[in-house]
Amino acid sequence: MPATDGKKRLTVRLKSTPQKQTPDNRQDVELLRQAVRAIQAGSSNSHKFSLEVLFSSVQGQVEAQQGPALHALLDAEFSVWAAAEVAALATHLALDTTTFLQRVVALWEHYSHHLDLIRPVFLYLDRAYVVGKPGTLSVFQLGLQQLRCHMEALPHVHNRIVDSLLQLVEAERSGEAVTRHLLKHTVAMLTNLRLYEDGARDMLLSSATQYYSREGSTLINELDLAAYLVHCERRLAEEYDRCEAYLGLSLRRPLKSILDQCLLEAHMSSILDGTRQLLASCQEQDLGRLYSMCNRIGALAGLRLVYRGYIRSAGSEFVTDEHKEDEMVARMLRFRRDMQSVLHNSFANHADFALALKEGFEACLNSRADKPAELIAKYLDSILRRGSKAGAQDSSLEEVLDAALALFRYVQGKDVFEAFYKRILSRRLLMGRSASMDAEKLCISKIKAECGPQFTNQLEGMLKDIEISSDIMSGYKQYVAAQPASAGVDMNVLVLTSGFWPSYRAFECLLPSELLRAQKEFADYYLSKHGGRKLAWHGTSSNCVVRAHFPLGVKELQASLHQATILLLFNESEQLSFSDVQAAIKLEETELRRTLASLSLAKEKVLRKEPAGSDISPKDVFRFNEKYTSKLYRVKINNLQMQDSDEDSKKTNEQVLQDRFHQIDAAVVRIMKMRKTLSHNLLLGELASQLRFPVGQSDVKKRIESLIDREYLQRVEHGYEYLA
Repeated sequence: MPATDGKKRLTVRLKSTPQKQTPDNRQDVELLRQAVRAIQAGSSNSHKFSLEVLFSSVQGQVEAQQGPALHALLDAEFSVWAAAEVAALATHLALDTTTFLQRVVALWEHYSHHLDLIRPVFLYLDRAYVVGKPGTLSVFQLGLQQLRCHMEALPHVHNRIVDSLLQLVEAERSGEAVTRHLLKHTVAMLTNLRLYEDGARDMLLSSATQYYSREGSTLINELDLAAYLVHCERRLAEEYDRCEAYLGLSLRRPLKSILDQCLLEAHMSSILDGTRQLLASCQEQDLGRLYSMCNRIGALAGLRLVYRGYIRSAGSEFVTDEHKEDEMVARMLRFRRDMQSVLHNSFANHADFALALKEGFEACLNSRADKPAELIAKYLDSILRRGSKAGAQDSSLEEVLDAALALFRYVQGKDVFEAFYKRILSRRLLMGRSASMDAEKLCISKIKAECGPQFTNQLEGMLKDIEISSDIMSGYKQYVAAQPASAGVDMNVLVLTSGFWPSYRAFECLLPSELLRAQKEFADYYLSKHGGRKLAWHGTSSNCVVRAHFPLGVKELQASLHQATILLLFNESEQLSFSDVQAAIKLEETELRRTLASLSLAKEKVLRKEPAGSDISPKDVFRFNEKYTSKLYRVKINNLQMQDSDEDSKKTNEQVLQDRFHQIDAAVVRIMKMRKTLSHNLLLGELASQLRFPVGQSDVKKRIESLIDREYLQRVEHGYEYLA
């Protein structure tokens, strides 16, 4: 009856299980043999065999303890089948490589397909018999084993298959087009037959080694390094793609090792030799490629040595080029910027390469003793004269200072830098040539952070003197305004602490009465405010503005104090001889010659010299140049006596050397007083750690001899002993 609840019901009728019949063993075996042969042959009669009947026959055989016999039957049938297939393939050995592999692939597809058809028939044999017998092959594996055995029995067939595979792989490496699916199916067959890992794989790797060894030896001489590295990178990508396509992922690692060995490691000497050219032209992409490859093969140490060596040699060329000394710092800054860019963009900021950069710049900057320190000080002077204008479009003044001081950090003779910077800073401040006091303070603060407060104590004192002098002059001007009978000279005085400033040679000069009166007024004012102090006037660094009335126009001449004093003499006389000028101002002869040369032989010839010539002699006569003219209203007269010269540099270096002797003496006494006795080598080590400049052994020996003579030390058996 239909269901009353409106829901459909599912009715399942069970088929009755037929009664198991006692099998006829011989008939079943023959039936199974015929079925296997029909499937192997691909016969159209194979469909006449019922899978249910065949399965039942296999089940009956296994349950009747005939599993071993049935397994042996399959083994025999597969052997005959495989032998026939391989023998048929042997008849096609003369075919070309591609056609032959097509035959191989066809054999494999036919064989494996029909094995897949046989396997379901004997599924019960695999489940009930093979599983319980460790080491016994399944039906499918049994078929593969027979094919493998007959392949190995005919080595000329097997070898031709592998050779064909190698030929096509090498042809593809050489740029020829190949049918990749043939290669893929060939490799799949060899893999399934366990012939790939057991022979073919090694032959593939051996072939790759030979191919890339030949290629590497040829191309390393034909291509430039950049092109060679691109080729190596492309080859690795090609091999990876080949592994993805048909060779198998298991070959990625060994092929990579072969490429690294044949293309890189075998030619690393030539590669590193060519690296200098990449560094010289800053080919960052190619250098990054080289870094990656060296990192992969563990050759970073060699690349690091080349990087450091290139910085040292190329930098030393800039440092030792005496013809371009003025450009040395600028060239080194550009060079360092390029090498830092390489470090960042190519070498991944690797700590070892950063250390190599530091070592390289230290070596090249100290390849010429003391001169780089002097030139860095002068470069900073040019920067601080220009102020914010010194910064490039993409960098600020602070960044420019940081770059220059980065070079200073590599210099060993920091005392030379200190001496020159102090001298140049004093000139810049006294002559009013500093663009900004803020910039001066910024620079000194950076030097202080680098070298400590003791290094910059005097420099900071100089800036402080300038600031205090400004306050003093404000009070002085109020004082002068209140005096009814002042000298009437607009004068600015800098009161400097003698211990902070470098010493300049003082020249006695008889000043005009107006200036002498102004000096006295200021001295009276200052000493009334600061009792107990002593003022010493230094006119060497002084400058004046003199208004000159030329027939062709009025000009303001910005001159030194000595120049202005000489010019004022021509208010009373139309011409003066050398001896007349010397008698009038009492200036030392050498300084007088230099000052007169700046007025009559330099660019702005406000005086005429007779007779004409390039030197100043005591017989010369000087006249006021009535024909002088200039496009400018205020004209600066070159102050030759303030210009830095080789003689000034020599004197500064001599002073530094003398100071070093004193510092070595003090350091030796300090060390020996603490240690009492010390060997010579240990004493050298202690000195190197305490002094701010490189210490030569010969200099130390001389200073020790001096200290022994002065009875600070005495020699003992293993070194020196301090004498209390």
